[in-house]
Amino acid sequence: MNTLSFVYDNIDVREDIADAHRQTWDALAQAGAFWSDVDRIEIAKQARAARIQRKELAFNRTYPATQLTAQALDAARKIAADAGKIDRAWASQQVASLGAGAYAELVSIVAAVSAIDAFCEALGRTHEPLPEPEGGSCHAAQAEGASDIGGYLPMVDPWEGPNVSRALSLVPSANQLFMNNVRSMYGGNGGGFNDMVWDGPLSRPQAELLAARVSSINECFY
Repeated sequence: MNTLSFVYDNIDVREDIADAHRQTWDALAQAGAFWSDVDRIEIAKQARAARIQRKELAFNRTYPATQLTAQALDAARKIAADAGKIDRAWASQQVASLGAGAYAELVSIVAAVSAIDAFCEALGRTHEPLPEPEGGSCHAAQAEGASDIGGYLPMVDPWEGPNVSRALSLVPSANQLFMNNVRSMYGGNGGGFNDMVWDGPLSRPQAELLAARVSSINECFY
């Protein structure tokens, strides 16, 4: 793990959150199930550029040059900056073009980077530099027992825990990348993500109220 990244000097950030952020960066730098190490960093770069410019009109946005396909670029940028406009028809087109597994992994990359960037912004810090690609081989691993339960992607069924925690369960490594940050940043000292009662600075109802408000502002349709 790169201990030089995510050093929150003079800011009281729990070490488990900093560790989760470092683990995310370490994972991003490695080849995933469907995307190479180079592609994963490129997806993160394009998603970050789109999110930074999300308040700009679409035709005013500028992006770094890239080797990603048009379909991958469209997915990374839309999920990062225009998620409120995503519907089943668009998601189905992406899945048909990229493949369900590749789409799930791309979503996990964008979601993880966007969450960590938003965390840095809330603390008044600059975004952490993205890691350099470190290699590895894709393994195209998908979960057994995944089925269509009415979502945009097949999900593992049955599932123990909240629905959102299995959103990307089709690709276990992608789901882990996404949920690793959720568990650390959402749960808090008082309890884990799956615990209904917390003993911490915020009660579970207070945390859910804040989450619902943030989701509304971000036009989350979930």
